[in-house]
Amino acid sequence: MTGACQIPGKDADPGATRSHPPAQPEPLVRWWREPFLDRRGVCLTFWLVLAGLCLARAYAGLSGIQTYSHDAFGVLDGAWRVLHGQTPHADFYTPLGPIIYLVTALGLVISHGGAEGHGYSQAIAGMLLAAWAYRLARPRSGHFAAILLCLLLVLVAINPSSVGEPPINTSCMAYNRYGYVLVALLLLESIDPTGRAAGASTGAILALLLFLKISYFVGASALLAALIPCRRQSRDRWAGIVCGFLAVFLAFWAYLDFKLIPMWNDLRMVAGAKSPRMSWFIVGNLYPWVAFYLAFIWAACRHLAAGGDRESARVVGLAGISILLTGIFLLATNFQFYGLPLNAVMAILVLDRICTRPAVPGAARWKPAALLACGGLFVAGIVGFEALGLGFAVYGRQVWAEEPHSTFNSPVLAGFRSFDRPYVDLVNDGLALVAEHRRPGDTIMSLDFSNPFSYALGMPPAEGGSITLHYRGNFTDAHHPAPDRLLGHADLVMVAIVPTEPGLAKSIPRIYGPYLAAHFSLIGESRGWRLYRHAS
Repeated sequence: MTGACQIPGKDADPGATRSHPPAQPEPLVRWWREPFLDRRGVCLTFWLVLAGLCLARAYAGLSGIQTYSHDAFGVLDGAWRVLHGQTPHADFYTPLGPIIYLVTALGLVISHGGAEGHGYSQAIAGMLLAAWAYRLARPRSGHFAAILLCLLLVLVAINPSSVGEPPINTSCMAYNRYGYVLVALLLLESIDPTGRAAGASTGAILALLLFLKISYFVGASALLAALIPCRRQSRDRWAGIVCGFLAVFLAFWAYLDFKLIPMWNDLRMVAGAKSPRMSWFIVGNLYPWVAFYLAFIWAACRHLAAGGDRESARVVGLAGISILLTGIFLLATNFQFYGLPLNAVMAILVLDRICTRPAVPGAARWKPAALLACGGLFVAGIVGFEALGLGFAVYGRQVWAEEPHSTFNSPVLAGFRSFDRPYVDLVNDGLALVAEHRRPGDTIMSLDFSNPFSYALGMPPAEGGSITLHYRGNFTDAHHPAPDRLLGHADLVMVAIVPTEPGLAKSIPRIYGPYLAAHFSLIGESRGWRLYRHAS
């Protein structure tokens, strides 16, 4: 099978220029073409920088968290359950796949159970993704483009702040960042102008996204289909996609004990409870960046068409629009209002194709340089934005760690410092209440956004329950875990008097209140919590 066109690249036909002396590009363009990675010192420095960035993420750990502290406990609780032999979906309800819990569990093993293992796991994942990006980018792009791609993607993977939010808003939702990086790697292979059969990478990415977060799998699958005309297709490539997908899929299927029905039921529940978030507020935040990006893609297409390569210009437009729509879809299905990091990846790929094309005699030499300058500013802005997020996390580890009232009262949480003081006080209040009433072997469930108590107090996790409870996020009145699945296996249940997530204030009493009253008895109350024990 052969595609109708291919993206402009090094194999573009220069036959129209053979009878003329080669036109010399602008110095800025010549600099882009330099074979930097052929120099041993530059290559070594490049890898040391990437490793240093990942070590900085490990050093930051979970110190200096500014926002969404409750999300960290959702991931830590899932990792804690995995370390105790529980299987996602089968043993507890989760809107996410098993990957994020397995990766975080690895970090907890390395940290000997400390919460800073969350940062360790993100650092390890970032380095692995950087190596994957290098393996794909190095033979498919110029040296400087490969450096930029790896640098951008490793920063996207390890930045502790939420995607698109101000860098100072340090948080801990790494799964969205892993999803964006994997989609970017799929993009890189799908517009490969050389036609190399590396489909196994794309197949593996699709399977990983399926077991990471379903919205990324849907978005990546649509993107893969949209990009079919952008490169030569072959049976080898599609055989590689199928084999790569099956290899990863079978590994996770085996981990899930060859049972996909619990996963399907959880994903169906999430799909029923959650709808894409697209509002005028989001549109208002996006339109300046979308307008700039579209102007850049339009200018690149015009430049390529003026050089006689109209087919390549068409493909740049197709790929550019496809990646933009994919980014907007992912943004709308996450709890995210800003940020389209995939646009920067596309900008690097387009710049590389423009700068590595042979210069056309008689064409204005300044146009590629002007595009490089504009696109470079766009990419530099996003790279700097992501780097600032990592920098603030390191700063928080060094300076803000001495802030009072930022520490949770648990030894395993010593490496987790949050500046959301009301939430820290709420968790500490609950830890004291549970410690007062718990018995050996007790299990506990929390009717709040997440359950910090099992992990923080070293209690065995109860079967059933949910990693997070977010009304109209992963449950509603019509789509929710059955009360006996959510609470039936727990000895203790904690109910927040003022829940962390506002939607829980009325939905929890309405949906789970009758079951709680029938099967549990109130045994303790504090300023922020009510504690119930199973009546059996």
